[in-house]
Amino acid sequence: MYSSYSPLQRTQLSGQVYTDTQSLYLLVYAPGRRVALENTLRDQLHQKFRLVDSLADALTPAVAGVLLVREDVELMSTALNYFAAALKDGADLVLSDAVFGYNGATALYQSDAHISCTGCALVSRALLDRCRAAAKDPESVSELLDAAARLSERCTRVPQALLHFERDICAEDAYSLHGKRAFLISHVLDMTGAPIVMVSAVPVLRSMGYEVTVLGPSDNGSLQLFRDAGAAVITRAGCVSSPALWGLALCADFVIVNTVVSGRVLRALSDTGVPVLWWLHDAFAGYPHIAHQIPKTIAPNVEVYSVGKHAAAAMHAVRPEFEIKQLIYGLPDYSKEDFPVYDLGYANGRPLFVTVGSFERRKGQDIFCKAIRLLPPEVRQKASFLFVGKAADREMMDAVRNLTADYPANVFYCKRLSRDEIKSLMQQCTCLVCASRDDPMPTFVTEGLIFGKPSIVSEHTGTAGLVTEGVDGFVYRDDDPAQLEKLLCWAIEHPAELAAMHDDCRALYERYYSKEAFARTLTTAVKELTEKVEQLNNK
Repeated sequence: MYSSYSPLQRTQLSGQVYTDTQSLYLLVYAPGRRVALENTLRDQLHQKFRLVDSLADALTPAVAGVLLVREDVELMSTALNYFAAALKDGADLVLSDAVFGYNGATALYQSDAHISCTGCALVSRALLDRCRAAAKDPESVSELLDAAARLSERCTRVPQALLHFERDICAEDAYSLHGKRAFLISHVLDMTGAPIVMVSAVPVLRSMGYEVTVLGPSDNGSLQLFRDAGAAVITRAGCVSSPALWGLALCADFVIVNTVVSGRVLRALSDTGVPVLWWLHDAFAGYPHIAHQIPKTIAPNVEVYSVGKHAAAAMHAVRPEFEIKQLIYGLPDYSKEDFPVYDLGYANGRPLFVTVGSFERRKGQDIFCKAIRLLPPEVRQKASFLFVGKAADREMMDAVRNLTADYPANVFYCKRLSRDEIKSLMQQCTCLVCASRDDPMPTFVTEGLIFGKPSIVSEHTGTAGLVTEGVDGFVYRDDDPAQLEKLLCWAIEHPAELAAMHDDCRALYERYYSKEAFARTLTTAVKELTEKVEQLNNK
């Protein structure tokens, strides 16, 4: 029964629930080709429906809603059930996430920011009557769907891949027919820094009148963040190495390509007449593996930006001639949000020093461990230390495990915290420590600044170029544990002076990392680049 469903659909099917909707009588209106549709309608759990190819005689008073089908489509067995349940809850237009392409290789997670119902949608009887009155041809599915998108007052999107189209996605699936379009490309959709800060670009672009669509691989945590921000999301494995969907960028009015990993995409979009902002977040460590994909020159329609001087220096190590401007990411002011407060239990009444990040050599957890060991015992026992992150490197993990074993009373390890727990941690900790050997702009340090918390950072971080020593943070050099130990010792012994840095830390956040600062910089960048490309295109 489910053999033709995509892996995504089969995964979602296990979590679906049945709702009794048999009291609602539906029509499925599909006047065109409908072989796949007919095959899947046989398996529908909602049984009170009728498939028709004409509306004129079928619209009896008993009809509660009509599924308008513009093209042949497969329905999951629960599709009509979900559509009917949304109608029962008061929706007048019901859309669902869809799966496109052979084996459902491409998935579209639509946005609440605009209505695009090019393929299939359920329309309430009342809305249908209004659409038929407004349409030139009241039997045309295309005209009825377009009218429904305009006239709907209570549109609902079902967050399930209930539909499967045997074609690949096109721009009209993700965008409405009018307005400006922005297309964002990310090589990952996880909870690492680059995709998380890219989310902040969505509301800025929307405030400028753009509809936003994001392209990335399968969801690993951040997809819903983009949707919550108002973007549609398209997922396809290997999207940055396969050109199958890059053509969607040519249907956009502005494109952001995220990170150096998307170098092949950048090359494909060069000299196309579409404004492209290439936003670099990358450390030096990644360039040896990707340098061959970086273009030798920057096309006139492309501008390169980085999250700070460290990320720019990493690119300049392989392409010293590139002009790179600064676009530091913006983070929401979490301190003003209403989030649950968790007592994480690590401080135990002592100053708490925290580092967050995956355990890999460039993140320098071993340097932090050595610095803690160098502390005088009477100083070390006055503080608590917490390491948060997944173990990607055995050497780094072993260094932390051995430290927690030797000092179990005040050195702790936690693999993962939820977003609300991270916010609580930033609120409760005393100081952030970033011992990275190579880190463009660590987000957890910025999150600490939101709560007015100072940081001790390596000179090999992007943050080091913005910190004023002893005012809103501290910088140590040469990856030297002894230098880090001296700063830790001072911080532990001077908690009042450390707490007094709160206002200056907040000022650093507001000056460089706030949503307002980011919005100003990105808005200027978008306007300058689009005007430049428009002039080039008009020559």
